[in-house]
Amino acid sequence: MKPIVNEAYPGLEDIPWVELGTYPTRVQAAPSLGEAWGVPELYVKRDDQSCPLYGGNKVRKLEYLLADAEEKNRETLITIGACGSNQVLATGILGGSRGFKVVGVVMDQPNAEYVRRNLLLDHRYGVELVHAGGTLSELYQAAKRYVSAALRGEKPYFITAGASSPRGNLGYVNAAFEFREQIDRGKAPRPDYVVVAAGSMGTAAGLTLGLQLAGLDSTVLAVRVAMPWMVNEKRMRRMAQSLNRFMQRFDSSVPTIPPSRLRVRLLGDYLGEGYACHTPLALRCLEEAWQLEGLSLDPTYTSKALAGGLDWIKGRGEEGKTVLFWNTYNSVELDAGGVSPQELPKGFQKYFATPTQEEESSFSQGMR
Repeated sequence: MKPIVNEAYPGLEDIPWVELGTYPTRVQAAPSLGEAWGVPELYVKRDDQSCPLYGGNKVRKLEYLLADAEEKNRETLITIGACGSNQVLATGILGGSRGFKVVGVVMDQPNAEYVRRNLLLDHRYGVELVHAGGTLSELYQAAKRYVSAALRGEKPYFITAGASSPRGNLGYVNAAFEFREQIDRGKAPRPDYVVVAAGSMGTAAGLTLGLQLAGLDSTVLAVRVAMPWMVNEKRMRRMAQSLNRFMQRFDSSVPTIPPSRLRVRLLGDYLGEGYACHTPLALRCLEEAWQLEGLSLDPTYTSKALAGGLDWIKGRGEEGKTVLFWNTYNSVELDAGGVSPQELPKGFQKYFATPTQEEESSFSQGMR
């Protein structure tokens, strides 16, 4: 198998790629959830099932990044995120499966059940965790680890937050071409809106560019789930532009799509008090997605995205539109294998000594 986008632009064959996922991910109708939110023509692209080892949106990005690291004979992957980072865990699992050592430099965030779970899983899968208080400390620690690894001859390779570099984001241009093929084969509807979480924004930028290159006129609704200084429409359009130029380096037939012509809208009103802070609307969506459709969402990214997108569409009186939600969460059940919090570096043990947001409220993720 090779990326389907390469059929349209053969020059992209020169970009290293390794198959990690199982494609195409299916498109599922979600009529009960759609009816509950007043948008009955709701469908879900199940990227949560993108890989049997670990699902979610990081798989498609890492297919390009791990291949690049292998071609360059790198040995140690260094990546960054928050303490509950799915990106760090995905890199640990998928990078580790291909023989890489993985270092995750992570900064503090609001506590939640998934933060505890991911920290234990990071340790279970061999990730070397490095604690950083905030963004500047995280960048400093990552640079320090990179230099130290290089001096030890470990040949480091840096993967940015969310794996959202032009090379990684190409995974979602390819995903858009995969989706177009599903439409052509009658396996999916042609949506008016595609709803997706906007954290590091690479998935949203890749989908936005990819859908237009694939000839679809859908509008991407990118729902802000992280800090406004990082997640804004201008920056997202620039990311898509950088990705467009990256593709053109390998195939001159890739058309230029100016940032102003990209069909994307950033929805910024659904973040709540901040990154990883639970909101009532998102928690309602999380519970109903599970109860009505058996869909696993998370409180930080996907439930905020789906709730925000559906609320915005209904608020505009567009209940009759066809909506596709791109589920970027991982739904593969993982076992921490009896790892104890005491086995973690000291800086992370506070997450097991202080209450989670779930414990401080009546909400519980008992369905997971």
